[in-house]
Amino acid sequence: MPVNRSIEEEKYAVADNFGDDFDVDARPEQAKTTAPSAASVGSGWEAAEKLHTPSGEYPVDYKSSETIQVVKFIDPNGPFATYKQHFLNKRTEGKRSFVCSANEPQGCPLCTMLGDKPEEKRGFTIVNLSANPMQRQILTATPRFFKTLHAAHFSPQGPLDRHYWALSRTGQKQTTVYHMNAIKGRDLQEDWNIIEADAEAAVASFEPYDNTVIRMTPYADLVAIAEELL
Repeated sequence: MPVNRSIEEEKYAVADNFGDDFDVDARPEQAKTTAPSAASVGSGWEAAEKLHTPSGEYPVDYKSSETIQVVKFIDPNGPFATYKQHFLNKRTEGKRSFVCSANEPQGCPLCTMLGDKPEEKRGFTIVNLSANPMQRQILTATPRFFKTLHAAHFSPQGPLDRHYWALSRTGQKQTTVYHMNAIKGRDLQEDWNIIEADAEAAVASFEPYDNTVIRMTPYADLVAIAEELL
């Protein structure tokens, strides 16, 4: 099965156009946080598409790279979490990424006090078959990566949870390109040296995440951070 195609030929490849400080794998850290409300963190394809319009253990993050990784999406209704995230480049100590609370009753101090513009994020639950052992992970999609996933979901190879997928990333920062190819279960062993029965067993052993794993920083802490950077 071909996996290394040119940018022009890559069916589900998208370039990412962000600034030099953009972290493609950034996801909110877990310390000093509270559970989100539905106003700030939604779920499902409908919520994810609308975003651009005005367990004791920490989850493991999927890290995209030039090395192809075979994954299985297991969310039944699209991304389990959709939200916006601030990334504060000027902060020199502590965490820099924070879920935007603009939809909460008190608003978002990072928006109102700092004028910082949050970026859109969508969280997907995947089983990474290339991990050893196979592992449940969170794939946090940037806006352009989400377009790639969305196109694949609604393609003839979709929906996302129908097949396995070979994911990789080439380039850096503004030149980032995501690559995505569908893999049928029957081809796992011949093409990827993955036993289909083992993959099915691993997938069956995991439950999708829900949006409670995306933790929000308390309002008072956000105010203190904003004041720190004024």
